[in-house]
Amino acid sequence: METEGAPQQESESPRRAVVVLDSILRGAARLKQSVSKRWRRLRRRPQTIAESASMLPTLIQVLAAFTRVDGEMLEEEIDSSLGFLRYDYPEAVYSELRRLFRQALEQQQDLAAMAVKLSTELSDDRKILLGVQLYDLITRSGMKPEQVEAYHDFMGRLGMADQAIDIVYQLNANEQADPRFFHQGVSPLEVLSFGDPGQCDVALEGFPSGERLLAYRHHDLIILKNLSSRGLIVQGRLLKPGEFCRIYPGQRVLVGEQVITSQDLIFYFNAKRNVTLPHIFVAINNEEVRLEKSRSRDSDLEIAFGLKVTVTALHELRATLRGVQLAKGVTVEAQLSDRILFRDGGELDLEDLKRRVGAFGGRFELKGSKTEYIASNNPNRLDDDDILLSPGLGGEVTLRILCDYQLRKGRVEVLQADRPIVVRGLSVRGGMEL
Repeated sequence: METEGAPQQESESPRRAVVVLDSILRGAARLKQSVSKRWRRLRRRPQTIAESASMLPTLIQVLAAFTRVDGEMLEEEIDSSLGFLRYDYPEAVYSELRRLFRQALEQQQDLAAMAVKLSTELSDDRKILLGVQLYDLITRSGMKPEQVEAYHDFMGRLGMADQAIDIVYQLNANEQADPRFFHQGVSPLEVLSFGDPGQCDVALEGFPSGERLLAYRHHDLIILKNLSSRGLIVQGRLLKPGEFCRIYPGQRVLVGEQVITSQDLIFYFNAKRNVTLPHIFVAINNEEVRLEKSRSRDSDLEIAFGLKVTVTALHELRATLRGVQLAKGVTVEAQLSDRILFRDGGELDLEDLKRRVGAFGGRFELKGSKTEYIASNNPNRLDDDDILLSPGLGGEVTLRILCDYQLRKGRVEVLQADRPIVVRGLSVRGGMEL
């Protein structure tokens, strides 16, 4: 029996070894698959300060270096220190970034070398975004002289020394910044304020005097700063008082029961720049409300949407707005939250009307003092009184329109178009006389 059992034990031993080895290989494969899946998920996220995921380790090290105060590690403020990254990645990936940040806090960082590296890898837009985040960090930790010096040295090595000075001034002055103090006479960030209608660009209900939200824009980058005593919900996460976050296309900001969309922010920024925005005419027949692109004999109201809503009565109406009777020729400045109230009990919601106008389009009134316009769906190409086309157009469209009011002639030139441009049924390639 013993002689027969020995070969069986010997044969089972290799099988057990194979099973153990197979288990190890399967475990390694699962680990590799998990790491690979996490990396792919990381790479699919929207671009943040980093132009690509490969820059994240360097950026985390930079943030960690500016979080250290007198050699102490402020671990309890890790979420605030990671700043914009906190809102850019799902919780599973963000927890890994948080772990890397803890490790970086325990290491000495060479800011000069990292600045030189990032100077060639980041676009100017991302450099400004990083400058805003770093300044927020040193503000939280007390604005010690050595931190301020390190900040300006780092930004200088990035090639953004002048912009850093402008950022510091603008974020301290908030929306009261004087353009004369900027290096090029223009602030690096457009700014828009939300809150008390008597003090802010855009009204928000329930905001006491002195509390507000500030939105900053640099080209296609939009940053929101909470200067109120309440928490906001951005992308399902809490934005605490005093914190910054970046707003991406399609995102919404919940302010109590009020909602501000990313498209709302773009609309208000353009309105503040005095970019020509479409206005609409409204004909009211019993309970039917009809929108018109141009004025007709049936038009009862002319409504222009900007930072505020301007409503002009074209006929005598049995209705009021903000307590003002809408008699013929009367103009009332209102807020989006207002409603036109009719004596028969009906009402016209201005916010709902604005959504309908966005889908309906409109005409643009040319000014006699301006003979050249740029018309584009890219607001960064527009100057004061230029024409903003619908942002829903496929690709970018930029046109130059020349006007000769005395001869009643004009010319349209195609500067950029990712789709065919048709005027009066004719395709326009270079330019066309009107």
